[in-house]
Amino acid sequence: QIPRNIFFNLKQEVQFFNNFTDDELLLFLRLMQTQTFSEGATIFKEFDPGNTMFILFRGTVEVRKRIGKKAGVTQETTIATLKSGECFGEIGLIDSRPRSASAIAIEDVLLFSISLDKLLKIARNPKFAILSFKLFRNFSIMLATRLRETNQKVVDLTVKFSGPNSGFDPPEITAEASDIPEGPSDATLEDE
Repeated sequence: QIPRNIFFNLKQEVQFFNNFTDDELLLFLRLMQTQTFSEGATIFKEFDPGNTMFILFRGTVEVRKRIGKKAGVTQETTIATLKSGECFGEIGLIDSRPRSASAIAIEDVLLFSISLDKLLKIARNPKFAILSFKLFRNFSIMLATRLRETNQKVVDLTVKFSGPNSGFDPPEITAEASDIPEGPSDATLEDE
């Protein structure tokens, strides 16, 4: 049984669930596991098998990537700091490859997790076609957003390390995320 306050907080605070109906969210949450990690705990390590996605409900998580060794000690850099409402670990669900980074609890965290097997259970059931569409569309939106952010970081770093006399001017961003159409609505899909 999912406490009512957690259910409503998830629906309001986790962008991944914005377009879910109450019934769809309840179904999805029933397939998820609740996990807690103490401050400093490793949620997963780079190169671990990656078949689970996490939704951060409470706390802060750092995503860290190995950059080499210095004096025999592995060095890492923080590539993202995640707050409540953010998802992580989804890349492994898509490509079934080992984790590309490590995830560390920066404070006590409460997570919801779902495995690839459970997602495939939803995807294979014709009764859940609309939910399946929403799940994979939301994955796509999340990944596209992260790719755009990464692209911008590459441009920023290129300009920064090209030097002041390179002749580069940073590009101007002309579209906001709110300017991008959301795509077909569920009503449109059901009518076809």
